[in-house]
Amino acid sequence: MFQVWDFVDEVYDLSLYFVEDDQQSDRATTTVMRSRYYAVSPTHLMQLMAQVGYRSVTRLDDQFFQPVLIGTR
Repeated sequence: MFQVWDFVDEVYDLSLYFVEDDQQSDRATTTVMRSRYYAVSPTHLMQLMAQVGYRSVTRLDDQFFQPVLIGTR
């Protein structure tokens, strides 16, 4: 797997390239999967959650491999 990403402000485009190697026929097939992400900091995302009506927005650190944001609505 090979990945490429390009940032433009708070948006980035991600392309994942998968190469399937058929060792019996010496053929290779490449598949690309593309996604667009809105990349904001956890602090900014907490502010956005509060703006749309979430209450008690909190951030959990050190429990998973990345921060988890929790809020009630």
